[in-house]
Amino acid sequence: MKKVLSLLAVAALLVFNGCNPPASETPITDVLKSAKKGWVMTSVKSVPAYVLESGVALDELFADGDYEHETGFFYSYEKDDVVIFGENGVLTIDPGTLRPEDPSEPYQIATAATYSVDETKQQISFQMPWEYDAQPEICSVVSYNKNQLVVKYTRNDDDNPTKSQNTLTITYVPVK
Repeated sequence: MKKVLSLLAVAALLVFNGCNPPASETPITDVLKSAKKGWVMTSVKSVPAYVLESGVALDELFADGDYEHETGFFYSYEKDDVVIFGENGVLTIDPGTLRPEDPSEPYQIATAATYSVDETKQQISFQMPWEYDAQPEICSVVSYNKNQLVVKYTRNDDDNPTKSQNTLTITYVPVK
């Protein structure tokens, strides 16, 4: 009798768990498109530390400092760039705050690009908002839900090929 009850209990657990799939079974594409106003970066961590021309080594590239003053990786006007994952693989990068010196530069307007998702490999291919060459980059998805997207991206420094590659862990949150 105990064996029968045990089997029934296990079967019931399997049935109920099958009815409530975990959040990780939600397709990445659905989560990307769920942020109707888009996604904005909140953190970019580098391994190894990224070394600026000034010699400053940064583990967190997005935090305090800015490229204009050689104290950060990003220009101050890049920190509010919005990435919008739309239908049919259409990606829009909205620059947010414009570069004060020359707001007419081409990368200071909303940019249309494409993205693709490989659900099996848990990868997204899209243009990094701060890279203006329109080349899609392959990112591994670390975690995702409707409140946060975390991806890893390996960046080669084209300006200084003697530097090592940096693996960036980038955190995005939906625009409020």
